[in-house]
Amino acid sequence: MKNILSIVLICSGVLVSCSTKKKNVATLKDFEFAIQISGTEELQNCNEEIAFWSKKQLTNPSDTYLSKMGGAFAKRFAITGKIEDIYTSDSLYKQVLKADSKRTGAYQALAVNCIARHEFRKARNYIGEALVIGDGKAASLYTLFDISMELGNIEEAKFILSEFENKNAFAYLIREAKVDDQEGRLDMAIEKMEKAFERIKDDPSLFSWTLSNLGDMYGHAGRVQEAYQAYLSVLKKNPAHDFALKGIAWIALSQDDNTALAKQITAALLKRKEMPDMHLLLAKIAEEENDTVEQKRQLSLFAQKASEAKYGDMYNKYLALLEAEEFKNPNRTIEIATIEINNRPTPQSYDLLAWGYFHNNQKEKALEVAQQFVEGKTFEPEAIYHLGVIYKNTDRQKSNALLAEAAKSSFELGPSIAANIEQLLK
Repeated sequence: MKNILSIVLICSGVLVSCSTKKKNVATLKDFEFAIQISGTEELQNCNEEIAFWSKKQLTNPSDTYLSKMGGAFAKRFAITGKIEDIYTSDSLYKQVLKADSKRTGAYQALAVNCIARHEFRKARNYIGEALVIGDGKAASLYTLFDISMELGNIEEAKFILSEFENKNAFAYLIREAKVDDQEGRLDMAIEKMEKAFERIKDDPSLFSWTLSNLGDMYGHAGRVQEAYQAYLSVLKKNPAHDFALKGIAWIALSQDDNTALAKQITAALLKRKEMPDMHLLLAKIAEEENDTVEQKRQLSLFAQKASEAKYGDMYNKYLALLEAEEFKNPNRTIEIATIEINNRPTPQSYDLLAWGYFHNNQKEKALEVAQQFVEGKTFEPEAIYHLGVIYKNTDRQKSNALLAEAAKSSFELGPSIAANIEQLLK
């Protein structure tokens, strides 16, 4: 896996040897309590909520009860990862709309469910219906912003934000931070997220989401210790918060080279939640341990699970990369990339297409796509790395500049391509 989970080690902006000793950050005793839990109070409460509203609906049918059930099933999907729950949530909200087509909240909820499944164009249709009705306009516009960003319509997203007067609202700040991050202003994005966190740090419902995402940003900025402390703070509030644990697993692997700890965390996560992408991390860990048999097994498990019809296009990016890099089937990468471009014509989707062409030995075509749709249009380290590789045979100076730029995102990229970047920069 040359670029799905990859790292380059940087010291004061200079590429250094992979053998350089790094300071360990993650310590098991800090978060062992979060690994040891199996069932969670959050899941139990959610199941009780579903049972409560289901009973209400049976004895006294009501659109309100259907909506409550729809929300509870969507919540349970977030906890367990069982995709079937989000489809159940959809069906309940559709029953609400069948009875009353003017229920804005149902359209908004369906749009959010579609975003979770990466069905962004369908989400746009639903939120469009909500905007026509007119109720809850602010919530609808914020969701439209989220959809626009996913579809690569950043100018539209910025225009939507300009419609809001309160520039200090939590919902506004987290989205403004997203624009800053997308346009390469990570430091500004972090400042906005920190400001947003200050506004809601006493709100239990928003604390974990905000601080875990802030921790993710710290990691992208190379501020790994701060990322770790953010994740720990989240886990102290909510030991079952999977995103925070995933963040620590990545620290154990990418920063500490502690494959045993990374594996322990990942195995615990897989026991309590359906997370196909965790098999990619286990494959990466196996690769670092030179266990090729286990690496191939985990890659096959991921491909098998992520390709199931119930997941739709949720894992297309990772499947496309695997087909090119591990399964040596770049034609399939090109096919998946084409689907992604139709779903969301972003620079990242075109990057997949260029990468597929490159691995299919269509290097001129790869360069053409990269120059037209990727170069200068994204600050994603993975895309910058791909550009550096694609340019290698035609413009070595530009290639080296791009590879050096990608290398600055050492923590975010991960261990796999360290040796490759070093070789390419020689």
